[in-house]
Amino acid sequence: MSAYPETLLHKVQNRLADMTDYAVSDLKIDPDVFFQLFATSKYARRIEAGDKILIYGRSGIELAQDVLLEKTDRTDFSPSRPNMHRTPAYWSGWIIAYYQWRSEWTFLEISETLPFTTVMQMYKIYHEAPEDRFADDVDRMMFEKHPETRLKRIRTAYGCSQSELANASGVGLRSIQLYEQRKKNINHAEAWHLKSLAQVLGCSIEDLFEPARITSLK
Repeated sequence: MSAYPETLLHKVQNRLADMTDYAVSDLKIDPDVFFQLFATSKYARRIEAGDKILIYGRSGIELAQDVLLEKTDRTDFSPSRPNMHRTPAYWSGWIIAYYQWRSEWTFLEISETLPFTTVMQMYKIYHEAPEDRFADDVDRMMFEKHPETRLKRIRTAYGCSQSELANASGVGLRSIQLYEQRKKNINHAEAWHLKSLAQVLGCSIEDLFEPARITSLK
């Protein structure tokens, strides 16, 4: 299940479309650089969580400025210019917002697999196609890039073995193995399993959840 309801999706798509078009077309920032700044910002996390205060309270242009202020301390922003045409940068922000909502991957995970300039290059092929066609094709790319579960990636980065994690968390070794093999769905794990694993690994419970669609691509 997506983190926020579909009723918010169109608003989020508009925000990200305006944000990326402004950053790329008006501020002339390298598309990949800007989207990486956004993906690592607190604003990306808030949008992934469906933060209505941010989604309704800030325009796409203001969001771009907020990201740049947080990540670079930049404050010299030129005004946006009227644009009657949907640019590749605009469409790319729009379609990435849709894909993030549908897939439940984070913006950072998406950016690591699919640079923003690559999405812009896909404009000619996909901009008149149904959104789900783009999403289905990117699903396969994401699974190829991230064959391991989030639990395994976080555990490996933390530097402990499955046995060490089991001993520290109290979660059974076999359960950890099954979660990492996707033979047991960690999204449906007992609450204490999730809490204990997250505490040991120094992450949030949400960081351990798997994108719902990925299991269908195994």
